[in-house]
Amino acid sequence: MADRLIDICVPYVADMSLKVKNLSLQFYNYLCDMIGSQDVVRTRRNIFNVLDIVNTVDNAIFISSGSKAEGLDLKGSDYDQMHATKIFRVYESLNHVQSATRNIKFHMDTNDTKPGFTKLKLVNKSYLVIGELNDLCETVGKETYISSKRFRKQTYLII
Repeated sequence: MADRLIDICVPYVADMSLKVKNLSLQFYNYLCDMIGSQDVVRTRRNIFNVLDIVNTVDNAIFISSGSKAEGLDLKGSDYDQMHATKIFRVYESLNHVQSATRNIKFHMDTNDTKPGFTKLKLVNKSYLVIGELNDLCETVGKETYISSKRFRKQTYLII
């Protein structure tokens, strides 16, 4: 593995002193000992990809994330799992909402949210007659949003 790295990097390190080359190689070997080789990291990532595929059910997709799912197995590494429900469809713009789909449609509302966050606003309130959906939503003023707190609680009851 180290030989392959050197072959790849030779054009870039031709001007480096022997001392710097040795330090770079030592650092690479240290990282391989701490984190694992490129093959070990790839294998860990593939394991989480397979788990996501195996755990997928008719109405939901599971997506692993976090440093463990990225193949890093260090002290403090985290693992997160996203749950994407197939019956919901989220649109970034109201102009893109497709009326022909049978999904329950939400619009991303980024007003009054922190960077990287969004509120999911229900496009058609007539879906609130569905008891399970009504249990997941909160109405604020005239708008109805999915509640992440209620969604997590409901998801834990299902799983």
